[in-house]
Amino acid sequence: MSGKILAVDDDPMNLKLVAATLGKEGFEVVTASNGKEGYQKAEEILPDLVILDVMMPEMDGYQVCNLLRKNPKTANLSVMMLTSLGSVEQKIKGFDAGADDYLAKPFAPDELIAHVRALMRRSSSHAEVEGEANGKILAVFSLRGGVGVSTIASNLASGLALLWNAPTVLVDLVLTAGQTALMFNLPYRRSWGNLARLPIEEIEPLVVHEVLLQHSSGVRVLAASPQPEQNEYLTGEKVTHVLGILSQQYAYIVLDLPHDFQETTLASLDASHEIILVLSPDLAAVRAAVCALNVFENLRYPKEIIRLVENWVFPKGGLPRGDIEKALGRTIDLQIPYASEQIVKAINVGAPPVFADPQSPLGALFEDFAFLMSKETHKKTKPQTPTQAWLRVVRRFQQRQAKKAN
Repeated sequence: MSGKILAVDDDPMNLKLVAATLGKEGFEVVTASNGKEGYQKAEEILPDLVILDVMMPEMDGYQVCNLLRKNPKTANLSVMMLTSLGSVEQKIKGFDAGADDYLAKPFAPDELIAHVRALMRRSSSHAEVEGEANGKILAVFSLRGGVGVSTIASNLASGLALLWNAPTVLVDLVLTAGQTALMFNLPYRRSWGNLARLPIEEIEPLVVHEVLLQHSSGVRVLAASPQPEQNEYLTGEKVTHVLGILSQQYAYIVLDLPHDFQETTLASLDASHEIILVLSPDLAAVRAAVCALNVFENLRYPKEIIRLVENWVFPKGGLPRGDIEKALGRTIDLQIPYASEQIVKAINVGAPPVFADPQSPLGALFEDFAFLMSKETHKKTKPQTPTQAWLRVVRRFQQRQAKKAN
């Protein structure tokens, strides 16, 4: 790993130690001997990481960090505080000033290297998504609970990420008891709760990016807080603002929505490019789908952005597909067969079938559905480096075409 690091410290020995330690790891280290010089060099060279001592004359590390965050040119630089002030209060003060990490002196060289590498990876990951624009927002929705909205949303997000190797985020807006982090076996380290209380002007791209959880499928997750009271401060305006930020950073944004039309749900639906309406083959679910379609019509959502997915959540006895389509006046786009054992296992271990078992019939079904919901520009162009998921989808399509020809 390489990169440019600016180390700011008024102690020459500390600067020499940091420079020697990181230089051996292949980093280019630039030094500054006081806060004022450090700020000027940061603005001039725009390093990948700034390492700041706290106790410096004229301008301490907190002041430098505050200035860096207020300057649009340096606002997104990664900053680590390296100081002998290791109390909890001092750490909180550092994070409040805008620091990304905090390491107390004296430090072991390996410890410094580990912290720097973690911050550089984070910075690199942020830079990768920075250039993505015009993300496609896909809402998964139902007015009836228990029909598999979260399962479909998590598999859709995984499928898109694996198909295109493109930045993809899954947003959990089930604010009372969201489960998307659980679906990926991710700990609730960060969530909407970290954003909900912030004034909207403070919810910046870097802030949103830092709240996302990372899954090995390539999906990032914006989880609902496990403490529902933290989500109470979330408004429709904030949801719209965050989705706007994500659409500039991610190729695909999948929304796991609650079974209602509250303010945050409507804001999400309004922002969506396509809406996947989920139902099961029973009278109550069909009635809920009719109600949802009526609301969509009143909201003037174009009919062509609505997709219908029928999920067989019970083994037999469901209403015939033709009767459901007649009642809704719409064609069902995807029918998910009964697969209770596989779905329950996937939820319990936190591994969506499209990720954990893509060769299975259910995994293949979700993979094909993810292709169907992809951007037109993606579907019409062969990737320069096709993923295994893309190759499987194309192979299945060719096999279906060959069968039709025969």
